Amino acid sequence: MPLSIFFLLLLLCHHAALALPGGYYINCGASQEETTGGIQWIPDEGFINVGNVSKIGTPDIVPILATVRYFPDESARKYCYSIPVGRGAKYLIRSTYYYGGFDGGEKPPVFDQIIDGTKWSTVNTTENYASGLTAYYEIVVAAQGRTLNFCLARNNQTTSSPFISALELVSLEDSMYNGTDFTKYALSTVARHRFGYSGEIVSYPDDPFNRYWEAFTDSNPYVECHSNVTPSEFWNLPPATVFQRALTTSRGKKLAVQWPPVTLPSAAYYVALYFQDNRTPSPFSWRVFDVAVDGREFYKGLNVSAEGVTVYGTQWSLSGKVEIVMTPSSDSPVGPVINAGEILQIVPFGEKTITRDVITMEDLARNLKNPPPDWRGDPCLPRQHSWTGVSCSQSGSIRIVGLNLTNFGLSGSLPSSINNLTALANIWLSGNKLSGPIPEMSSLRNLVSLQLQDNQLSGSIPSSLGGLENLKEIYLQNNKLTGNVPESLKKKIGVDMK
Repeated sequence: MPLSIFFLLLLLCHHAALALPGGYYINCGASQEETTGGIQWIPDEGFINVGNVSKIGTPDIVPILATVRYFPDESARKYCYSIPVGRGAKYLIRSTYYYGGFDGGEKPPVFDQIIDGTKWSTVNTTENYASGLTAYYEIVVAAQGRTLNFCLARNNQTTSSPFISALELVSLEDSMYNGTDFTKYALSTVARHRFGYSGEIVSYPDDPFNRYWEAFTDSNPYVECHSNVTPSEFWNLPPATVFQRALTTSRGKKLAVQWPPVTLPSAAYYVALYFQDNRTPSPFSWRVFDVAVDGREFYKGLNVSAEGVTVYGTQWSLSGKVEIVMTPSSDSPVGPVINAGEILQIVPFGEKTITRDVITMEDLARNLKNPPPDWRGDPCLPRQHSWTGVSCSQSGSIRIVGLNLTNFGLSGSLPSSINNLTALANIWLSGNKLSGPIPEMSSLRNLVSLQLQDNQLSGSIPSSLGGLENLKEIYLQNNKLTGNVPESLKKKIGVDMK
C-alpha cells in the first residue's frame, strides 16, 4: 500500500555533509546529478534502456520530483531497472511517484510494481494527484543474485503510461528486520511512525538508512523524554530522534493506540514497537506493562527503562483496524508509554526461472543489438509479464521452452551459451538480420523445431544437429552458410529440412 506525503515537504531540508547511506539514489528522467537533503541523486541512465522523459510543470518543486521517466510502449510487457547489488545483501527499496500531470493530467495511471519475478504491489496515482500528494512505496529485500530488477508493468486498469519519479536502493545492516527468512519473503512497509509528534518526516541524516518516520498523534497525551538511547543497541537501528517523545497515560490506566492509521488487508505482518521510560535515568526509571496487538498477547511483562527496549513479531496475522493496548502491572509506578512503531507486510517471493536459463537469456539479450524493450528482469515471471517472444514451462522448475521472434528486425548474433537452454523445444528466429555462425546446440535434446531461415548467418552447419533425436524440422535457407549439409543431418529420418 502507498505511503503519501505532501510533495513540498519531501526532503526540503539541506543538511551538512555526512556519511551517506550506501546504495543508489536514482532521479528518474534527470539529466544531471542533484544534491537534495544532503543526498546525491544520480540520473537513471545506465540502469534502464527504455522509456521517455518528461519534466513536471509544478512551480518550486524539489529536484527529485521535477522529472519522470514514463513508458508509453503498450507492446512491452514490463519496463525494468537493473541495478548491481551484492548477492545476499539486504536493501530497502523505495519508489516515489509524483504524477504532476506530465501527460496532460487527464488519466493518472494505475500499474504494477515487480521485484525480480514477484509482483510487489499496485500503484494507483489517481487519488494522490487529486490531493496534490506524492506517493512512495517501500520494501525490504535480500538480493538473490548480483543484479536486482525493479520493474513496472501494465495491468487491466492501466489506461495511460506508467511512470516513476525516483528509485532508491539503500544498504541495510544484517541485524535489521531479522527473524525474517529473506530467501523466501520480502517486507513491504505499511507504516513507520514516531508517536507524540506532528509535523515533518524524520529521515536522513537522523536515520542513517534514510527511512521515513512519519509523525503520529492521537487523543492520548505525550511526554518529552529526558535521555538519549543508543541506536546500536536495537536490532533495527532506529534513529535516536524517534525516542524524544512518547504517547502515555496516567498510572494504573491502560494505554490504547489505534495504529497504524490505515485498514490492513488480511495478511501476515512484521511488527516492531519501540519504548523508553521518559524520565531522567535513575533506579526508579522503569515501568512494566503487557503489550497486546489486535486483542492478542504480543509481549507479557515488558520492563521499559530509560535505555529503551524494542519488541517485535515476525509473522503476526492482522486484518482491518488494529489497536495496540498496553496494560500496566499492578506495581508499575507510572503508566505505559510507546515511542515508535513499524509494521511491514510479509510478501512471499514467487517462483524464479532457474539461474542458468536467466544468465543465458541475459547473454542473448546482450548479443542482440536491438532486443525487445522488455528483455530485462526475470524472463518468465510474473507469467503475464514474461519477455516478448519467450515461452516458459508451466510446471516444475521454471525453464525457457521456446523462442519466437520471427520477423522482429533483430540484428546481432547468437551466443554459444544458447546451448545451456536445455529445455528449449522451439527456436524460431527467421526473418531477421542475425549474423555470425550457428552456435553449437548439442545439449538441446528437447529441440523439435529450429527455424533460422532468412537471416545473414554464416559459416557451416553444425554436424551435432544430426544427433538431436527430437529434432523434426530445420529451416536454414536464405542465409550465407557455406559447406555441405552434414551427413548426420542427411541420414535423419522424418526431418523436414530446408
